[in-house]
Amino acid sequence: MTRSMIPATFECERDFAHSVALLYWAFTDLEARKVWYGGRERGFNVAHHTLDFRAGGAESWRGQPHGAAWMTNDATFIEILPEQRVIYSYVMTMDDALFTVSQQAVEFSARGTGSHLKLTEQIMFIDRTDHLAQRIEGTQAMLDHLNAWIDNRETTL
Repeated sequence: MTRSMIPATFECERDFAHSVALLYWAFTDLEARKVWYGGRERGFNVAHHTLDFRAGGAESWRGQPHGAAWMTNDATFIEILPEQRVIYSYVMTMDDALFTVSQQAVEFSARGTGSHLKLTEQIMFIDRTDHLAQRIEGTQAMLDHLNAWIDNRETTL
């Protein structure tokens, strides 16, 4: 089999009606991530999810979205500037086969009385797995879930 790689870059931006502190916290807290990122509350069958949120730390997730193939997402945090920016790299597998390799930067800033998030991802689709439109759609859906989860919280930071 001839191996292939297709590179791409995309950005997603979103405004939130909540403080940068709350938005950043939702990215850094494992219990919060378990809800909005890819957890049982979203209909995922999750085998494990761990988070060591620090430069050099890691996040590991293994789950099955809505009865699809088993997937993993293993990330390493490269740079963390609290309430400003998080840079990390991650690999995804599907049924134990390498699927994508990515670098992602998430930038947080104040906007009016709320906050703004800018996510930039450089991605390599491995062995003809190019699905850029679906990755963008999935990332936007994840941000929708994050926003809804924050909106429904009873307390703020």
